[in-house]
Amino acid sequence: MDATVVAVASDGDEGDDRRHLLETGSEILPYPESPWRPQPPGADAKPEQQKPQRVASLDVFRGLTVAVMILVDDAGGAWPGINHAPWFGVTVADFVMPAFLFIIGVSAALVFKKTPNKIATSKKAACRAIKLFILGVILQGGYIHGRHKLTYVIDLDHIRWLGVLQRIAIGYFLAAISEIWLVNNTSVDSPVSFVKKYFVEWIMAIVISALYIGLVFGLYVPNWEFKVQTSSSTFSNPTNDIGFKTVR
Repeated sequence: MDATVVAVASDGDEGDDRRHLLETGSEILPYPESPWRPQPPGADAKPEQQKPQRVASLDVFRGLTVAVMILVDDAGGAWPGINHAPWFGVTVADFVMPAFLFIIGVSAALVFKKTPNKIATSKKAACRAIKLFILGVILQGGYIHGRHKLTYVIDLDHIRWLGVLQRIAIGYFLAAISEIWLVNNTSVDSPVSFVKKYFVEWIMAIVISALYIGLVFGLYVPNWEFKVQTSSSTFSNPTNDIGFKTVR
């Protein structure tokens, strides 16, 4: 430092009793900031936690599925072409539930991709599945017997334990548990590593699918007759003709 810091040793003397505080050529280092010095506004604010980004394509697909569900629920009774097929064939309404199952499967894969605490995450998935199952029992379990019937008591003869929401809840729980516990925490950098990461989960999916197909085609069901609307309805002239079919 060029300047020499001096101190006045006594009052009134012009220069005889002056002494140097620092030797010539010594450097003055800056004093560290005091911890009590006031900070500028916003300096101690914590950065906001970044919210997970949503998948726009999945949201659009979910919205279209809900729109189709509303359409078939409201207009399916008048136009059999968009109503559920009782047993044979397939219609637009029959794609609604598989679409919801696809949505919850993709959502589970995205949400449970990285789970530091598998037990806590499994409990959260189980709670969600139980809530959805209970909601399905309340909405589709026989508590409300129709818009034109003023009976809202429990009817155990008509209660539906495995309605649409209940089966979606079971599918969600199985998909979530598979994603949490059966996927290996390995990085995917080749087709071989991709197979190793999801090999156990694929095996479980194949076993469940084979079991379901075996029950559908192998379980004995006695002959039963059901009512079905005829397909003579048009958009401008809907009809409600009813026929009967027998499944053998």
